[in-house]
Amino acid sequence: MKRVLTLGGLLLSVLAVYAAVPKSAATALKEIRKRYREAVTFQATFKESFQWQLTGETVDRQGTIVLSGDNRFRIETPEQVIVADGQNLYRYNLLRKQVMIEPVSKAEGLLPNKMLLKFAEEFDAVSLAPLLVEGGEGYRLDLQPQDKEKALLSEVTLWATTTPIAVRRIKLIDLNGNSTTYFLRDIRFDQPVDTTMLHFSPPQGVEIFDLR
Repeated sequence: MKRVLTLGGLLLSVLAVYAAVPKSAATALKEIRKRYREAVTFQATFKESFQWQLTGETVDRQGTIVLSGDNRFRIETPEQVIVADGQNLYRYNLLRKQVMIEPVSKAEGLLPNKMLLKFAEEFDAVSLAPLLVEGGEGYRLDLQPQDKEKALLSEVTLWATTTPIAVRRIKLIDLNGNSTTYFLRDIRFDQPVDTTMLHFSPPQGVEIFDLR
């Protein structure tokens, strides 16, 4: 009897996961796009893992990201701090003690809010697989570039939760087979942001490259 109950409970869990997942890959991508477009602020911690195809070598780093409106954001890792205040972009290399300043408009393609939506704007969803993500209901979404001749990535895979809708992992594979995977944790949408974090003043003694 216990075995029957256990199997029944497992079946119900599986059915629950399938019930919460969007009906199609295209619908899932549409819902993700809508959630991130409507976000007023976004905050998370992340781990970035890059693997070279030829050598199998892996390089990991961790950091935090804070996004607000009007091209304002802050990304911090042990090696650098990148801040955009809406007009200027500051890249502070802590190891070299150098700060590069340039207009946000020149680096628009590299802005995190653009990168977070890049997979949704330039890729099509080709398959959807319900599964547990971070212990909750979710799915894996496989994407392919819309224009393969111009694309710099051959594949993109997302792992997302359904409640709330949030991308928890992104795997990017470039044309050489190298992969970069981002693991996102402590995700917070639409929470107040300390505005002092979205401003940057170069520390004394650093070398400044002003490209404005």
